[in-house]
Amino acid sequence: MCFKKFLNLPFFIFILFILTLFFGNYIDISLKSQLYSVSLFLKDAIICVLPFLIFSFVWSGILHLKGESLRGVLILIPLVCLSNFAGFWTSYFFTVPLLNSELMAISALNPGTALPPAWELSIPRPISNDIALIFGFALGIIGNLTKAKTAVLDKIADRFLCAANFILKKIICNILPLFILGFIIKMQHEDSLTIVIKDYSKLLVLVTILTYGYMFLGIFILTGRKIATAIEKFKNLLPGILIGFFGMSSAAAIPATIDGCKKNLKKEHIANFVVPAAANMHLLGDCFALPIIGLAIMVSFGYDLPSIQNFFVFSIYGVAAKFAAAGIPGGSAIIFAPLFESIFGFSGPMVTAVTAIYILFDPIATSANVFGHGMFAILFEKTNDWVGRLKASRSR
Repeated sequence: MCFKKFLNLPFFIFILFILTLFFGNYIDISLKSQLYSVSLFLKDAIICVLPFLIFSFVWSGILHLKGESLRGVLILIPLVCLSNFAGFWTSYFFTVPLLNSELMAISALNPGTALPPAWELSIPRPISNDIALIFGFALGIIGNLTKAKTAVLDKIADRFLCAANFILKKIICNILPLFILGFIIKMQHEDSLTIVIKDYSKLLVLVTILTYGYMFLGIFILTGRKIATAIEKFKNLLPGILIGFFGMSSAAAIPATIDGCKKNLKKEHIANFVVPAAANMHLLGDCFALPIIGLAIMVSFGYDLPSIQNFFVFSIYGVAAKFAAAGIPGGSAIIFAPLFESIFGFSGPMVTAVTAIYILFDPIATSANVFGHGMFAILFEKTNDWVGRLKASRSR
C-alpha cells in the first residue's frame, strides 16, 4: 500500500531529513554508497517511464473534454495555458531579485568529501518526453474532433490511464521515500543538509505569501476591486482549500471546490464543467512552488540564475507539462525533472533536491492549486461572457 495511507508523505520526508541529519554520521560509508546507488537507479527508472505517463495523462485529459461545447473547450485550453504561463513568470520576476538580495539569501552548497556511488546502472529512455507530449495532444484533439467514431479510442485511452495511475500510485508512490533517501544521505555526507533545512524554511514563507497573494489579488481584480467581495469569495473556497492542505489532493477537494465556485459564479453550471476539466491542468500553486524551489537550488549549487530567454523556454515547456500532472505527492516535480535537466542543466542530486523539497511544500502548493481553481472559474465565466457578447455583436 502507498506510504501516504500510513503517514503524511511530506511529514515522512521531513522525518527522513531530521533523522539523517542527526544520525547520518553513524551510517557506514559503504551502506551510504549503496543507498545512493539505489537512488540513482530509481531516478533513471522513473524518468524512463515518464514518456508513457505524460502521453497517457495528456491523451486522457484532453479526450475527456469531449461532450462540452466547442466554444467552452476552445476558451478553456488557451485560458489554462495563459494562467499557468502568468504564474511561472510572476514567480520568476519576484524570486530572482530576492535571491540576489540579502532578504532571501540562499547559501551556496560547498560539498566536503564527495560520496561516490557503489555501482551505476543507467536505464536508456525509450522516447523523449517531447514526442510523448505531442502524440498525447494529437490523439486527444483527434478524439474531440471525431466524437462519433471514438469508442475504441476512449477504451484504449482509459486503459492507458489505468496503467499510468497504477505505475504512479502503486509503484512510484511506494519507492519515493527510498528514492529520496539516498540523495538526503549524500547531502548529509557532504555537509550540505544543514544549509538546506535552514535556508529552505525561508523559502516556504516566500512560496506561501507569493502564491496566496497572487490569487487573492486575482479574485480582487476579477470581482470589481472590492475587498469585501474578494474576502467573501475566498471564504466560499476555504473548505476546498483546507481539504487540499490537509489531504494534499486537489482531486479530493473537487466537490467542495465546485460547491464554493457555484456560490461565487453567476452561472452555477460553469463550475460543473470548469473545475473537473481544469483540475489536473491548471495548477497555479505548482507554477509558483516549482520555479521558486528550482531557482533556489541553482543558487545553492553555484549555478547562475537563468536569463529571461532561458526561463521563457522553461515556461513554454512547463505550460505543456501541466497537461500531464501526476496525482501523487511530488508528482509534478517528477514530471518536471527532465525540464530541469535539459533546460537548466540540473544534476541528479539537484533534481532529487527539488523533488524532496517540493514534497515538503506539497500541502501549501496543493491548497494553492485549489485556490487557483476558484480564481480560474471566475476568470473563465467572465471570458466566456465576453466571447458571447462579442459573437452576438458581430452577428447583428
